[in-house]
Amino acid sequence: MEDPPPPAAVSADWANLPADILSIIQGELEFADLFRAAAVCTSWRAAVRSLRRHGLYTRPQTPCLLYSTAAAGTRAVELYSLADKSTRTIPLPDPPIAERSVVGSSHGWLVTADSRSELHLLNPATGEQLALPPVATIEQVSPVLDDAGSLQRYDISFYDAGLPRKEYRPPQPYELDQLRLFLYLKVVLSCDPSRGDCVLMMIYNPYRQLAFARIGSSKWRWITTSFRESMYSDCIYHNGAFYAMNLQGGIHRYTIEGSCATRHVIFKDTLLFTPADNVYIARTSSGDVLQIWRTTSCPIEDSVETHTTHIEIFKIDFDKQDILDIDSLKDDALFIGHNYSCCLSATDHPRLLPNHLYFTDDDEYSLMDDDGQHYRRDVGMYNLKDNSVIEIVSPRPWLNWPTPIWITPSFTKINKYVSIPVFTKFVSV
Repeated sequence: MEDPPPPAAVSADWANLPADILSIIQGELEFADLFRAAAVCTSWRAAVRSLRRHGLYTRPQTPCLLYSTAAAGTRAVELYSLADKSTRTIPLPDPPIAERSVVGSSHGWLVTADSRSELHLLNPATGEQLALPPVATIEQVSPVLDDAGSLQRYDISFYDAGLPRKEYRPPQPYELDQLRLFLYLKVVLSCDPSRGDCVLMMIYNPYRQLAFARIGSSKWRWITTSFRESMYSDCIYHNGAFYAMNLQGGIHRYTIEGSCATRHVIFKDTLLFTPADNVYIARTSSGDVLQIWRTTSCPIEDSVETHTTHIEIFKIDFDKQDILDIDSLKDDALFIGHNYSCCLSATDHPRLLPNHLYFTDDDEYSLMDDDGQHYRRDVGMYNLKDNSVIEIVSPRPWLNWPTPIWITPSFTKINKYVSIPVFTKFVSV
């Protein structure tokens, strides 16, 4: 007698997976995998949308490299995921990203300057865009109108708290689309704007000064420091305060209360002159504060195009008011550029290379240059063990304007009850 045939295999009905289980699974996915999950079927796509709509997707993400390409067009960007080496095209709201410069990246949001030098906050993952205070409210910026009352240009006055307002040099004129190249150096956020009370700190020219604003406010507020005190190079936010570091290595803690900023010098200037071309401040995953020196060179004669050649890292000893040269980040990976400078543990983000620095181009002078969009942008990884520079992607797929930047995708949405001016929305999933 023949054996009965085996029972037919029962195929898994993934489309009918219970919603609570599906939410738990999707809530643990990386950015790129979440998009793949949305493409599986109608019910999974609906679950992804629900997850994002209700702000339930809060998994810490691995940074992505954001850049523009000719294939993506003027209104979209590419996100290259370090987690799985994949690329996704993300459409963005107007004004076209190709007409903007990028001057910051914090908590999943870009800070961009449009062709009239006005600043916008933009979340590429959700398409939300927020208005920032007008450029004309920055202390040293004055709008100039033509006879018909239309904005013609901006004038920049070269003074700070240590120089009298009667300048030793006359105000300098800037066309609407040129002001941003000189004015904006970096903008950092205190938190994700979806949490409500978010403060922005701006490092800007002339003289690398500071200004701050709350999202939803009408103006930038000048922090009155002199040229000798300021010349800020980078800024981070921690435990309720901004920590701004100047080119001499000094660190000033700023606590923002209402319209006032209170300064405390917590680390003295340690450098008579800056030995590096760019200097950054960051915190390790274990809580140490680092000072990072980045040295670049110009391999092409008579060009401002730069290549990173050497990076040194120092741990700050606040008690001894000194810096300690260190040769390893241990398990951490460090991200520097126009993005918020940060260290991430390779244990928590296993696709990152420990003891490596991931960098993008933020050279002040190459970004100011009118032809800067034609330069090779300085993007790569720096291995602290052997001081070698490694390509992120080869061949390089990105256009050079706007300059590529690191961003950690965030899917949290602005609470509809928070009074913040929202320009446009585009939800890509």
